[in-house]
Amino acid sequence: MTERFDVIVAGAGMVGACAALSLARCGFRVALIEPGPIHGEPYPADSSYDLRVSAISPASQQILSHLGVWSALDQSRVGHYHQMVIWHENGDANIAFDCVELGKDSLGAIVENRQILQTLLVACEKQANIEWFTPDAIEILQENSDRNLRLSLKSGVDLESELLLGADGRNSNTRTLAGIDRWGGSYDQIAIVASLVTELPHRHTAWQRFLSSGPLAFLPLANGESSIVWSCDTELAQQLLEMDDDSFCAAVGDAIEHRLGAIKSIGERLSFPLSWHACQRWLENRVLLIGDAAHGVHPLAGQGANLGFSDVDVLTKLIGALENPWDHRKLRQFERQRKSETVIATHLFTGLKWLYGSDNFIVSRLRDFGMHRVQANPWSKRLLMKQAIRNMA
Repeated sequence: MTERFDVIVAGAGMVGACAALSLARCGFRVALIEPGPIHGEPYPADSSYDLRVSAISPASQQILSHLGVWSALDQSRVGHYHQMVIWHENGDANIAFDCVELGKDSLGAIVENRQILQTLLVACEKQANIEWFTPDAIEILQENSDRNLRLSLKSGVDLESELLLGADGRNSNTRTLAGIDRWGGSYDQIAIVASLVTELPHRHTAWQRFLSSGPLAFLPLANGESSIVWSCDTELAQQLLEMDDDSFCAAVGDAIEHRLGAIKSIGERLSFPLSWHACQRWLENRVLLIGDAAHGVHPLAGQGANLGFSDVDVLTKLIGALENPWDHRKLRQFERQRKSETVIATHLFTGLKWLYGSDNFIVSRLRDFGMHRVQANPWSKRLLMKQAIRNMA
């Protein structure tokens, strides 16, 4: 027997769970498929911080607030940041942002990915019109005679719907089954993430120093520690990963110019290679890609989570009021709007990686000049700040 749903969502990560919840709140009957284990129960309040965090923008906070998710987070583990300081190793220019200049309470909030996901999953579990299929995965995808999609799952269950959302990440199985091509490339860099304790308080400030080998970001956590993301050239990253904790802490302190004093201690280090990708088409027949399944950018400005939440927000506004979620014109409108924005972001951050990674004398002088001008011009600075807090993840 085949079960029929209004929308099927493949992938129960942050973006997939957000999409399922948002569309279910619009009255659609949603199937949520996830091949991995689901952890809907919150971790103990005194557990160590997850190494994967996101800087959630005010726009994304509003999206999650509308779903009742933001207020359900453990606010004692949400680290709001009020300032952001950016500078480069070559030159004396820096840009300092302050939420007061925009009349905001904060520029964003550092939140563990794990906590956002768990809170979304709990909300999904309480939603009567969301049905789970987990652990499970799509094996066969085909269009039937009624122009509906028919899915055969690994468990042997058959599902049917007019719309399938692929939210199953960079290595999307849905994208492969739908025959949607992806192109991309490697940045030849590795990101190292860790949480550490500094001698001086972070002062609710996000610090980012651009090095010729890649950017180093210090993100303020609610417990007083800092989460670092050091994106650096592969050879340097391998050297850093081979260091003992004391040597690594010394290297981090030197790289950030000891803005927060000595690095007193550090926890576990994780690393992952950096790459980008994009899709020429997001909509193929009745399959629509969202989140990392459709786009992937450099973590230079940490846009990944926010771009995904924006996908969900735009999609819900376009089809949420419809009786049937399948509207080819609306879905094409979504594809055009979001693809143009994410393609710009992809190439923008690729360009910024080159601009800030170059130690060429002329490039360095132009970069320094531009940073000085932005810092000295309140109008330009506010414009840049508004764009940054709208997009940053």
